[in-house]
Amino acid sequence: MSTNIQEVAGKNIRLFRQTKGLTQENLAELVNVTSSYIGYLERGLRAPSLDLLARIGTALEVEPTVLLTTTADNSDPTLKKLNALLAGKNPKSINFLYEVAMAYFVSTSELV
Repeated sequence: MSTNIQEVAGKNIRLFRQTKGLTQENLAELVNVTSSYIGYLERGLRAPSLDLLARIGTALEVEPTVLLTTTADNSDPTLKKLNALLAGKNPKSINFLYEVAMAYFVSTSELV
């Protein structure tokens, strides 16, 4: 597990950016920094200011605190992508997807 907060933030920024289908250039434009600075952040070489972290969170439609949250490095990458995809979405939409998933697992007898 990454313990360096810069690395944690960088990995999360990259994950949420890619999930949103944004390039480093797109994100940089949205938050008013250079694309190379976004690259530095994503590689954990720079730490964003609180203001920049807030702007990145807004651009990626996630709470800034989510960008600082670490998960086990061995956790399923697909679950990380799914979490990133659902972040910031309407609760009704999330509940609908939950209900669809539940129906699927019940129909395949995979529900525990």
